[in-house]
Amino acid sequence: MSEKNLGTQINDLYLQFCAGTISRRQLAKRVGALGVSAAAVNMFMRGVPASAQDASPMASPSAGGTYEPFTSIKRDEWKQTLMQWWAEQDPPYEDPQNQGGQIVMGELASSFVSTTNYMLGSDSPTNPVLALTFETLVGSSPIDGAYVPGLADYWEIAEDGKTYTFHINPNVVWQDGTPMTSADVVFSMDAQANPDTGSTYTASFNGFVGSYEAVDDHTVKLVAKDVFAQIVFHGNSYCPIMAKHIWEGVDPKNWASDPGSTGEDLSRVVGTGPYKMTEYNPGGNRMVLTKYDEYWDQKSVVDEFVFSAALDETAAIEQLRAGDVDFYENVPAAEVESLKGQEDLNVAIYPTYSFTWWGYNLDPEKTPLFQDVKVRQALMYAVDRQSMVDNLLLGFGEVANGTQPTLSPAYAPDKIDTVYTYDVEKAKQLLADAGWTDSDGDGIVDKDGTKLSFQIMYGSGSPATDQIVAAIQEYWKAVGVDGQPNPVDFGQVLVPALTTNFNFELCLLGFQWDPTGDQSAMFSTDAYGAGFNAMKYSNPEVDKLYAEAAKELDDQKRVDLLIQATNIVNEDLPVAVLWFRSDRTGYNKRLHNFTPNAPGGLLWSVPFVWVAS
Repeated sequence: MSEKNLGTQINDLYLQFCAGTISRRQLAKRVGALGVSAAAVNMFMRGVPASAQDASPMASPSAGGTYEPFTSIKRDEWKQTLMQWWAEQDPPYEDPQNQGGQIVMGELASSFVSTTNYMLGSDSPTNPVLALTFETLVGSSPIDGAYVPGLADYWEIAEDGKTYTFHINPNVVWQDGTPMTSADVVFSMDAQANPDTGSTYTASFNGFVGSYEAVDDHTVKLVAKDVFAQIVFHGNSYCPIMAKHIWEGVDPKNWASDPGSTGEDLSRVVGTGPYKMTEYNPGGNRMVLTKYDEYWDQKSVVDEFVFSAALDETAAIEQLRAGDVDFYENVPAAEVESLKGQEDLNVAIYPTYSFTWWGYNLDPEKTPLFQDVKVRQALMYAVDRQSMVDNLLLGFGEVANGTQPTLSPAYAPDKIDTVYTYDVEKAKQLLADAGWTDSDGDGIVDKDGTKLSFQIMYGSGSPATDQIVAAIQEYWKAVGVDGQPNPVDFGQVLVPALTTNFNFELCLLGFQWDPTGDQSAMFSTDAYGAGFNAMKYSNPEVDKLYAEAAKELDDQKRVDLLIQATNIVNEDLPVAVLWFRSDRTGYNKRLHNFTPNAPGGLLWSVPFVWVAS
């Protein structure tokens, strides 16, 4: 779409203010005219200086080489802003009419929570669910995805533009009653920085964080390696805070096998969040989180959060219909209208940072099939993605041009150089140009005695995904390519294939970005084996552009760099992004204040939810 997204329009207005062409008052009025809520406008304007002369804090150093010091929004102010915003939503926040009870989340058994150690989480639903038990210094705003207080009441950035000081809430305690201090933060950062720990975020953390230290029991100072755009820095310095007194005696190499990570010893699953894990039973497809009464912040209204996994999608939808589960995130498109027609159910539909994609294994030691970019491009041209969105997703998605999702600040489909339209003849020609022809007439192209035949690995249990894979298989068959469906257990087979052993040829799955637009966690060279680059993709120019974008404080210039990187990745095609997804979360109307959205995620509102009797 050629029309600028909301974030870009607001940024343009801010740049006009910085240039002195509009006043602060005019800026506020024009942002409001874009349809932004009054609470969100108020939050935005708190970060705007009084005049253009004082504008663009951190945008450039002064003559003395310093930057304008920055202090984040503080906890009390953030809570007030959140509740003001929520009061204006449809439906709005409601004061709880009942206390206690339980919420049951439906999911698929193949997507069962894969670890009980938040630092080792690398998938959904593992990360969102564990975020109810564990916490980080900085949280994400459900209003717009901005970074807001988490364990830290607020943070400051010094005049050097690199020194971040986090002020931890002094009332935080671990769920075994032990006070949480800055020593836990330093210990957790040590673990995050250590590749032996096994976190998929280690490469990003080490790429941005230079040093860190405890100033006192409730203050941590962190020095970045360079001056980075705030939103980019926080997005890449992700570090769950783990209990030092629980984990300090465990060799990082043994974290993944520790009973505190496998769920075999729940006394070792100790976080600072509103829910404590009291049951973890993958064999029984059930996990239970219980309200922690001594939680230091927003105490949960309900007593229990239950994670209940069905063997397949059909069973999951039937459980939702019967009231056995309260909500299910990935409602098949074909079920949306019938669920909305049921008196006690509703379906929340909202755009996301999520997308559906397939990835090629570019390691020649794993498979030689995808080394030639012409082959990768041919497979993309061979698939009618618009037809799949229309007929399989029933319009709940948008065909992707490039890798940036619709909510990204760098979403610019009109600036993408190569658009992969459905073109069977072009696909055939690209395969022929790469030396793949049907030499024996069996319908499958071959080269040097090797057939272009491979397995499509994906998570089992979803008929909707089965349909997608079957459609792709037929499209490829039409150009002489043999793609064989290989549904596998998500946690036991697919996750290791993408993070440790890399034993796959081509995989199909979903992924979700954050609001920064930075995609280095998947496409930078350093992210292989320590991030989400399961493909073993490497392009020095892409690495360079991501590094420049991370340090660019001018929003528009940073976006331009990200678009350049996107164009290169889109041309190299280590992954094929099929479409950007609209989430469809079915839920029982007895849940009040349940408000899933893209910026906050599926479960951000859970502590506020109350259940009608």
